[in-house]
Amino acid sequence: MSSDPFSGWSGMNSDARFTTPEACQRHATSFEKLIRRRNFIEYAAGVLVFGIFGLGSASALVAGEWGFAISMIAVIIGTGFLLWKLHRDGSNLDRRPEITCRDHLRDQLKRQRDLLRGVPRWYLAPLVPGILGVYLTTAYGVARAHGWEVALGGIWQPLGLTIAFFCLVAWLNLRAARQLDRKLASLEAIG
Repeated sequence: MSSDPFSGWSGMNSDARFTTPEACQRHATSFEKLIRRRNFIEYAAGVLVFGIFGLGSASALVAGEWGFAISMIAVIIGTGFLLWKLHRDGSNLDRRPEITCRDHLRDQLKRQRDLLRGVPRWYLAPLVPGILGVYLTTAYGVARAHGWEVALGGIWQPLGLTIAFFCLVAWLNLRAARQLDRKLASLEAIG
């Protein structure tokens, strides 16, 4: 027998492309760097919030402004919760030798996608009581001096901007979660 019985099979798959383990490793590493960078920025922002709102609440307590102090402490507590949640559920997964690179990347993508989907609940919601407290305390102070019509008239624009900002943050994170869904689907299609 002079002909190779497998030549037909191998010729049919000449255009097949497979991801090399090195390419998978590079992709996982770049994604892990992105996660570390995002978390670092969030932690730095949290430290800034702790500092600003900590000084603000201390100043409010000294001035006898209990509503502001309590509202700012609520923002600090909400920020502490969201940073804890980010650390617990948003950090990179540890690499385990029994898990393939592809499976590790898939698990990382799923973990981050699920985290991003939950941003309205775990990231934004904990800040709402403190922020609303600041707005209500401000409105109450203005109402005592100038009446509720002036107080409510002056609060709508900043409150509307805050709500719009929260909606933008939620939308951006949900959009990023959909992008991770697409990456997951293409990863699953490979193998």
